Amino acid sequence: MSIVNNTSIKRSIGLIVLATAATMGDVAAAAMTQDIEPKRIDLGQAAQLTLSASGADADSISPPMVEGLEFVAVAQSQRTESINGVSHSTTSITYQVIPQQVGVFTIPSETPSAPPVVLTVDDAGAGSSGRSAAAASPQASMRAPGGNAFVRLRLPKHDLYVGETVPVDIQVATRDGMVAALNGQPTLNGDAFTLDKLSAQPERTAEVIDGKPFTVFTWHSALAAVKPGRLSLTMETPLTVRILSAARPDRGRFAEPDLDDLFNDPSLQSFFGTSTEREMTVASPPANFSVQALPTQGRPADFSGAVGNFTVKSDVSDDKAATGDPITLRLHVAGSGTFDRVNSPMLHDVEHWKTYAPTATFKPADPIGYRGEKTFDQPVIAMQAGAQVLPALAFSWFDPSTGRYVDAHTPPVPIDVMPASTAETSAHLSPSGQPGPSTAGGVVPASTGQSKGFRPDHAVSGGTVASLLPHFFQAPYVAAPSLMMFAFLSVGFWARRRERRADEMDAAREAAAALQTAPLLTQMNRAASSSNAELFFGAARQAVQRALASRWHIPPAKVTSDEAEARLGPETDVSLLFELADEASYSKVQLTAIDIKRWTQVVNQQIKGEMA
Repeated sequence: MSIVNNTSIKRSIGLIVLATAATMGDVAAAAMTQDIEPKRIDLGQAAQLTLSASGADADSISPPMVEGLEFVAVAQSQRTESINGVSHSTTSITYQVIPQQVGVFTIPSETPSAPPVVLTVDDAGAGSSGRSAAAASPQASMRAPGGNAFVRLRLPKHDLYVGETVPVDIQVATRDGMVAALNGQPTLNGDAFTLDKLSAQPERTAEVIDGKPFTVFTWHSALAAVKPGRLSLTMETPLTVRILSAARPDRGRFAEPDLDDLFNDPSLQSFFGTSTEREMTVASPPANFSVQALPTQGRPADFSGAVGNFTVKSDVSDDKAATGDPITLRLHVAGSGTFDRVNSPMLHDVEHWKTYAPTATFKPADPIGYRGEKTFDQPVIAMQAGAQVLPALAFSWFDPSTGRYVDAHTPPVPIDVMPASTAETSAHLSPSGQPGPSTAGGVVPASTGQSKGFRPDHAVSGGTVASLLPHFFQAPYVAAPSLMMFAFLSVGFWARRRERRADEMDAAREAAAALQTAPLLTQMNRAASSSNAELFFGAARQAVQRALASRWHIPPAKVTSDEAEARLGPETDVSLLFELADEASYSKVQLTAIDIKRWTQVVNQQIKGEMA
């Protein structure tokens, strides 16, 4: 019974296929229709042209030739329907229409019965409403087969200067259930632009496009052109899409080739098909730009390449200081633009001031770093007391909104510099605040009422004596040599013992110093591996201080630059090491392999000199 039923079904389907094939031969000549969406776009966007032909295959459909427009095929589909036993097949091909210039373009049709379509291309800078509509339209994006995914860009402008940064939104839309996975972030295709790093997690929203649910992933970034000219770029995204393919009948039961053609018809794939996954790359339509070079006329000498809209101000950490004490001079540059090119040399070679290399920090005001504030910190030290002035700071940039350079200057900063107070000065002040009497060199001034100079001779009266015999003949002086010999031997014994105890103390001091300098050497090695100049020179100075303190028998805190110059002389390795340690704590110092080797050797020599 099963065999009979299967045979009847097979014959019935075969008759339907034969009738359909006979009818398709009588179909009239192919009729062509076309439609374009949207009908008005900005230069730099793209529209979508759909050509449909009834009773024709894809090879017979080709885009028209229109000067100023470029056509790129992005999708193809075929539909077959049966009406009153007559089958009709319609083939459709979708093209991206990319304009090369502004204007009104008429796209003719291949059949006289179909009217032409008109595409209007506006200037991208004419208004924001047209740009927003074109940018938001999914028809202006390159799509995956079947329209399952597309990429679109949202840009505020298309006329740029070299180095000008503009915010950009990169959106990847994937049809729910038809896109298996995103295989990476969007990437820039082209070497004429730079794109800031995208965030690892994009914003995710739901959107209905053409009545179909899509998930839209949005990355925010900043885009900048690196060379002038008429340029274009695209963004590409790798993804995996699901594609329906027809399931062929089992040839063991349905062996007729006509049935295979029937089951492979596109109109039946959704009922009898299976889903397969394919990796592909979806690209956005080309975004065209007009990029101008920065003008040379009126360019300031200190221009560093910053392009944007900025404000400048400066301040100091303290408007009062003592000679030799560092203060920090700050320059604040705030606004929007290319902060990577915001640089300032700050101050150098200023009379009565010692300046160090500045350091820069950036605080963004948005996730992409397009807006924010960059601060330059420069340590400076006043070398002379009195009313001093820090000169004005200069910063220049190019403003793309006006097409001109801006040269800004901050006002000079007055600083009240006081003389450095020392412990020696305070020690020689009397309670009334006046310098007291000096005892240097053992000179003691005469008190009130005493005359200065030599004292006159006076006769000194003495007492009587019991004998006129000289002292060296008297009995007490006879034993003097023996007593002196005994005293000499005793002194020699105690001196030898004291020397031995001093040697033991020196050995103990050397062992203690070794234990104290070992961690500092370890700290120097760690700082050298991480190129941390401040930590390296700080540990090196402490190690040398401990070595010299042990040698000079003074506390390590007393081993200063002045003490080292007084004992060792000026411009020695020790004094230079102390100066580099101070500079590294105030400003950024580059630490090279040669520096590491040299100063490590200096420290080891001082430690060995301590142990000797």
